[in-house]
Amino acid sequence: MATRHDQLTIHHPPTTTTNYTTRPLDDLLDRVVVRPSGTEPKLKCYCEVVMPVAVDEPVEVARRAAAKRLENIKTDLRGVLGI
Repeated sequence: MATRHDQLTIHHPPTTTTNYTTRPLDDLLDRVVVRPSGTEPKLKCYCEVVMPVAVDEPVEVARRAAAKRLENIKTDLRGVLGI
């Protein structure tokens, strides 16, 4: 049976999240969302890096730069969480 999107209702229990956004550096913003797991005794961390790509720049260059920034964020987050 097909389900129409406008008939779909999803209920989520309330949760507490902590959102961190870096200060703009050359108009680049990174984000980390930390929340408790809904089913297990652990934290879930979601990291986001937004990297603009110039018209004349290969996408791979931007991907490598974004990956490096993401690794730096994860390293800092591990230090803050003590893991």
